[in-house]
Amino acid sequence: MAERRWHFIPETAALCWIFLAVGAVLLVSSILSLTGTDSRAPVLTVIAAVAAVALVVMSVIGLARPKLRGR
Repeated sequence: MAERRWHFIPETAALCWIFLAVGAVLLVSSILSLTGTDSRAPVLTVIAAVAAVALVVMSVIGLARPKLRGR
């Protein structure tokens, strides 16, 4: 049986830039939503913020280290 691996870093530089833009927009949106609430932080907004940080980190790694793309 062929071994299947999950690929976390985008395969091309263009995808890295797209992931970076989407992550930045999602992070800014989450931060604005979290600062606008007076009560407890909504769980989905916190999850979206964590996912946005993960997208930004993966795209920066892909842009900084081209050998890791698609791995």
